[in-house]
Amino acid sequence: MVRKTWNRAKRRVYICGHCVECNKELLNIDGGWIINAEHKHFCHDGKDGSCFDNYVRRKNVSFKNENKEKAYDEKG
Repeated sequence: MVRKTWNRAKRRVYICGHCVECNKELLNIDGGWIINAEHKHFCHDGKDGSCFDNYVRRKNVSFKNENKEKAYDEKG
């Protein structure tokens, strides 16, 4: 019988953060998560599709509403 002289290191799992939208744990072995310029973490497979896409859509809607309000203030 041949004896092993060393054991292969087991794969370690680290928590890299939590999704801002759905609060899901993001692990280093899962992959499929995004960090934006503001260092917010998002997952690809959230409850309602991609959490990052939902965040961008919501942010764009609020940005468009702010621009419309500014345009009305300048005219009136």
